[in-house]
Amino acid sequence: MLLVVALAPGQAIASDPIRFAPLPLEDPKIIHEQFGGLMDFLQQQTGLTLRWTPFADYLDILTAFRRGELDLAYLGPLPYVILRRDDPAARSLACFRDADGAAAYTCSMVAFAGSGVDLAQLDGRRIGLTQPFSTCGYLAVSEMLSRAGTSLEQDGVRYDYAGSHSRAALGVVRGDYDLAGVKTSIAHRYTHLNLDIVAESRPYPGFTLVANTETLGEHELDLLARALARLDPDLNPGYAGLTAGWGKQIENGTVPPERCDYSGIRTTLEQLPWPIPDTGGKDPGSGPPGRDRAGPGP
Repeated sequence: MLLVVALAPGQAIASDPIRFAPLPLEDPKIIHEQFGGLMDFLQQQTGLTLRWTPFADYLDILTAFRRGELDLAYLGPLPYVILRRDDPAARSLACFRDADGAAAYTCSMVAFAGSGVDLAQLDGRRIGLTQPFSTCGYLAVSEMLSRAGTSLEQDGVRYDYAGSHSRAALGVVRGDYDLAGVKTSIAHRYTHLNLDIVAESRPYPGFTLVANTETLGEHELDLLARALARLDPDLNPGYAGLTAGWGKQIENGTVPPERCDYSGIRTTLEQLPWPIPDTGGKDPGSGPPGRDRAGPGP
């Protein structure tokens, strides 16, 4: 006898745990606290099991995704553009609203209050960046400096990678850097330590939850997408009851992936050196970005 069982909402076919990795924006303990609620929600809504897979480096996440060692990743717009550039298996399931509830976010350059840092006069200045493939790292800082008529590669400018947004910001507090590029919402957390925002980037699309369609089936993808759609304030005004206690980066809900426009990221990326300087020549993809390639879709 053939027994057919219909799956109710919140149930899923038993499968291996879904391997999930968020970008290392801050220290691992903080990241775990911020994303624990989202993981619990997705498991409860879908019946799937998620397994935390931590990484300390953006490039390691992209490499693991390409090798089929990750099923889900929480990525900023630049890592997603780089990943999607030549990996059609990467599919955005939803974009998250930023800490202020907006569907986009900005990066900022911060300096110690009263330091008198002039972006047009950077000779001898030390700049802290997050990671090479962070949106708020080399890309956003280059964009902000270009508006002031300067660049990271001009004579006399020194920069290095702090490893995370919080380390870059705290590097200014400690005196290791004169300036640092960080996510604006994170910069606001450190204003009590006398950090001032001295420049702000253009808006970028929100961080996205990216699924690996090579390792996840359509049933799993559909369950995850429908669960994430429940966090869209435009569709579910009661979403806040689901996200209470989550991290600031994800507690304001989602927007559909088709509302995330990555064209500005691709345009800026095409104007930068490739590979991005001081990455040891590491290229997470296969060649210069945006040249003779289709841009990333949703």
